[in-house]
Amino acid sequence: MSASLAVQKAVVAALADLPGLNGVFDGPPAEAAAPYAVIGPDLVSDWGSKTETGHATRLAVTIWDDRPGAARLRALLGLAEARLRGLAGVHDGQRIVLVNLLRSGVGVPQDGWRPGSIEIRVFTHAL
Repeated sequence: MSASLAVQKAVVAALADLPGLNGVFDGPPAEAAAPYAVIGPDLVSDWGSKTETGHATRLAVTIWDDRPGAARLRALLGLAEARLRGLAGVHDGQRIVLVNLLRSGVGVPQDGWRPGSIEIRVFTHAL
């Protein structure tokens, strides 16, 4: 399995039961109750060595909320960040060896919806 898909599956599993989050999707959902998370986009680069195949997957997770203010969204971002930092182990033929937070923040409301995003880089080695 590709490193990108393995990382996506690991992220979905990590966020699926996050308290207060109403779903995790791989694209904008047709109908979903706020707040919900959308995974992507991602970018995969080589992180291998002479003896191991490795990938560095840069991935964004955006949580969308429809409430005024950003308090609930900031709380969800904090919970999600903790879960994402804890990604480890083997997922679909890829061993996650390191997760780095690249950036996190709350955006400007768009049509009554406010985005909060977390961008991480996940380093994997193929088994």
